[in-house]
Amino acid sequence: IQTDLRKHAYPARGSESFTKLYNKRTAVERVFAYLKEYFGMKRTRHRGVRAGVDFQLSTLAYNLSKFALDKLNKQLNSFQKVA
Repeated sequence: IQTDLRKHAYPARGSESFTKLYNKRTAVERVFAYLKEYFGMKRTRHRGVRAGVDFQLSTLAYNLSKFALDKLNKQLNSFQKVA
């Protein structure tokens, strides 16, 4: 029996597990697109240790900026609720 794997992919489209997996994938792709656009990962043309260090430093800077922004937003929201 021949089966076309493109027809019968796991998890099936439209299922709840597919939606969860799709949401995870799109979240990761948004981060990669942001790193490529604003942290210069688009220009990376090397491999090995140098590329790994470059990627790790970029992701560290991205995460630190996101955490700082989240903390600032949390403080602003708590201030607006009090006022």
